[in-house]
Amino acid sequence: DTLSQGVEAALRRLNQRVEIPGFRRGKAPRTMLERYVGRDAILEEAVKALVPDAYARAVDQAGVTPITRPDIRVDQVEEGKPLRFVATVDLMPEVRLGDYQAIRMPYEDPVITDADVDAGVEDLRARHGHLVPVPGAQAGRGDFVLVKVAELSGPVERFARGKEYLVEVGGGTQPAEVEAAVEGATAGARREASVGGQTVTFEMVDVKRRELPDVTDEFARTAGGVETVTALRESLRSRLEREAVDTARADHEQKVLEALLERTEIELPESMLEHEVEHMVADLADTLQRRGLTLQRYYEATQKDEAALRGEFRPSAERRLRAQLAVEEVARAESLAPSQEEIDREVENVARRLQQEPARVREWLVQTGRYDSLTGTLRRQKALAHLVTLARGERT
Repeated sequence: DTLSQGVEAALRRLNQRVEIPGFRRGKAPRTMLERYVGRDAILEEAVKALVPDAYARAVDQAGVTPITRPDIRVDQVEEGKPLRFVATVDLMPEVRLGDYQAIRMPYEDPVITDADVDAGVEDLRARHGHLVPVPGAQAGRGDFVLVKVAELSGPVERFARGKEYLVEVGGGTQPAEVEAAVEGATAGARREASVGGQTVTFEMVDVKRRELPDVTDEFARTAGGVETVTALRESLRSRLEREAVDTARADHEQKVLEALLERTEIELPESMLEHEVEHMVADLADTLQRRGLTLQRYYEATQKDEAALRGEFRPSAERRLRAQLAVEEVARAESLAPSQEEIDREVENVARRLQQEPARVREWLVQTGRYDSLTGTLRRQKALAHLVTLARGERT
């Protein structure tokens, strides 16, 4: 673009904005305007007007995808000559896929056995059981002991003198030294345990044992909301199958993704990685805020600072970016994209979660730039599903 074109446009804009004594706005002669605002200001305005469009055309002609704002350096500003500038940006990294179609990972849905259902029933019994005192009994594994702190040789963070605590022997809810000390004790006995370098003396107040309900139709109604034990077992089997299949398929999907990443070469720009880390820190801050906490309190509680947190997030950020870029490249290579019906269905899902009308949610997604993100997520999901199908040796 010639600078002269930009200068003429800059003069017209400045004439409308600048008030020059003795002239109505927009009516001052060019020479008067140049004298009033200065030649440098006019050239600066011209460059500001020309660079964005020229940069956009250059990006389009080069066929590249910048991922950072351009750092502009103007090299030539002379009227009658082309405006010359250098724009430095980080570009979307090149993704070099290996032979992803050769990935093979057979898969079969897990089978839930009668023993698994039995374990589920026992878990329900444990959750609906209640503790009953067992006078004179020695505390064994699985028993609960109510203890009172009788003496402390020094300050201990989790125990206070005179207070009572419930200890499940072998439950892992109290320090292992405490659980070991009370095992085998009876009510009224005293036991000592070393905790945090201090000696804690406990008095056994009571020994309790969990009493489990019998597996009857009444138990089925109370614990499972069904009428019979048979129906309870069927309900448990269905739930366990869903959970097991969901877990197994998610694990298999991750293994396929790892196999893809092993075959893929990507050199991530530092700016891209830093941007992803910033997103992760911001997500953590949002989560903490919803819980009434702040990042500063989090740093104090975890004895970390921002640099340490960013360092911890960096490996996860790198893996997330590599996974997104690799799967996105598979979608491009296979010409995969969500259908309008799939997009509409996802918009409706978002609308239900937000309790809003789909039309309003769609408008909000477009206005906030989230619509492209939504379609991108669906595209990657489709590509990953395609990879999983290939890995299983199934036809697509």
